[in-house]
Amino acid sequence: MTQPVIGHLDPKFFQVMDEVCEMLRRVFHTENYMTVPISSTGTGAMETACANVLEHGDTAIVCRNGYFGDRLADITERCGANTVMVDSPWGQPSDLNGLEDALKANPNTRMVGLVHAETSTGALSPLLDAIELAHRHGALVVVDAVTSLGSHEVRVDDWDIDVCYSASQKCLGAPPGLAPISFGERAIKIINERPTRVQSFYFNLKDIADYWNQTRAYHHTSPITMTYAIRESLRMMMEEGIEERHARHARVAGALRAGLTAMGLELTASPEHQLNPITVVKVPEGVDDAGVRRRLLDEWKH
Repeated sequence: MTQPVIGHLDPKFFQVMDEVCEMLRRVFHTENYMTVPISSTGTGAMETACANVLEHGDTAIVCRNGYFGDRLADITERCGANTVMVDSPWGQPSDLNGLEDALKANPNTRMVGLVHAETSTGALSPLLDAIELAHRHGALVVVDAVTSLGSHEVRVDDWDIDVCYSASQKCLGAPPGLAPISFGERAIKIINERPTRVQSFYFNLKDIADYWNQTRAYHHTSPITMTYAIRESLRMMMEEGIEERHARHARVAGALRAGLTAMGLELTASPEHQLNPITVVKVPEGVDDAGVRRRLLDEWKH
């Protein structure tokens, strides 16, 4: 990040952009050309996905089992969609039976939103059955992989995900400020054929694509130093190996969970759906959680 800042339309920076996109395709396991880092946080990528594939009056089904499922539903509503929630208890995976019922009750659903790794609960939701179910009913699938990309297997092409997004500061290991996102052919077709323009200027995929593809048309000023940072973090991931990175997260998470369990603490997520990079512990009865956090901050600066 201490490299000299060059212009966002400098041919040398275009080379950096291309390197980043190529490595992101490897991490997402996709050939999707439209795989780029959006200049935003993960929430910006969430909004990019919804704003581009949804039009006013469309139906969106969101599987909600935590805070970020709720945020995804909020954004679909702000995009003008009629949003149907499929709720699961916090700490549990997405409810497939509930999703099937919702799809049958809403046959013209445009989008199904799935949170792969729910940061608020430490729960990982299996995706394959939900994706197959959504596609069988003609809906696009948008996957929130903010916390899972880089720590768990995410295969955009093999799993047939239409839109998948993440964030630079999680398991990709860069500072916050960029949000990798990948759009598949079905999603691109829907966007290209929409009769209304995307309600967001900043997150309009067509304009973003014109900057990231060979047109190199100006849309907004890219965060140059952040792009340097994610390039380096992706290089480090390539050196370690994608599968090796996943295995390391699993190994360290297993050790942490074993230690917490030995202390008698209960985890929020069920054992078969626990997330590697985040372990969420239920606060024991009678414990002042704010006091514990305050002591950690005051005495150990954590």
